[in-house]
Amino acid sequence: MPVQSGALPFLVVDGPPGPALAQWAAVACCPACGSSTDASRAILPDRHYVFGTERVAMPQQGIEVIGCRDCGLQYKAMVPAPGFLKEVFERQAPAKWTVPHDFSAEVATLRRLTGSASCDVLDIGAAGGALLGALAGHGMRGRRSALDVMRYPGVEPCLAGELIEGFLDSPLPEWSREPYDLVTLFDVAEHLYQPRVAFENLRLLVKPGGRLFIETGNVESRWPRRFGIGEWWYVRLLEHHVFWSRRSLARIAADFGFEILEWREVHHK
Repeated sequence: MPVQSGALPFLVVDGPPGPALAQWAAVACCPACGSSTDASRAILPDRHYVFGTERVAMPQQGIEVIGCRDCGLQYKAMVPAPGFLKEVFERQAPAKWTVPHDFSAEVATLRRLTGSASCDVLDIGAAGGALLGALAGHGMRGRRSALDVMRYPGVEPCLAGELIEGFLDSPLPEWSREPYDLVTLFDVAEHLYQPRVAFENLRLLVKPGGRLFIETGNVESRWPRRFGIGEWWYVRLLEHHVFWSRRSLARIAADFGFEILEWREVHHK
């Protein structure tokens, strides 16, 4: 297990950074390929994270970002323990991820990829169900299901299928066992603690011949190339743990029977 949350004791920082003491888990090797050989290291310049209304003090030694020599993934060597992060999510849910977003462009892309107006869709990280609602509003027929770490307000009216409550990179909770034509992973891949567990689950969730649509930050994009990985705003977020490139995504995708059919770089959101 790349994240040593069971084998190592959590490191508890001094002083209450929020409603509860932060708990941290050390990452012993690359979460995507298991290699312990690094090609680069950087230290985040911050001493605390800000998440919603909470300030979370970092461990005393700071947060190091490691670049894997074997697969190219960039990952944090110290991450918030999953249980602690879930508690922060639950406290801040009413204020986070509630900004309206027009998914028209995404819906058009998804319809082009599927080639049909009838498609069973699972949105992972669905939050309040905005993407699922947009699919329904644009005439997409079929099951519309969601997977997320909690039940966000407003998601039920957007569903025409199941709600799977849990982490993508943990053993899947009870679900229909009926896989999907299309699985969307918008701004989720950077949150993973155990990417290999996540891709094993994705292999179950996506129908044979189905499509997986991933949107995540690219470590080879202009900002990190120009200013360095440690200065990239995307890496300096509490909930972001792993950072992908085409090389690292292609490697883990191939390990689990997927291949990249299309790759595009766009502005975030």
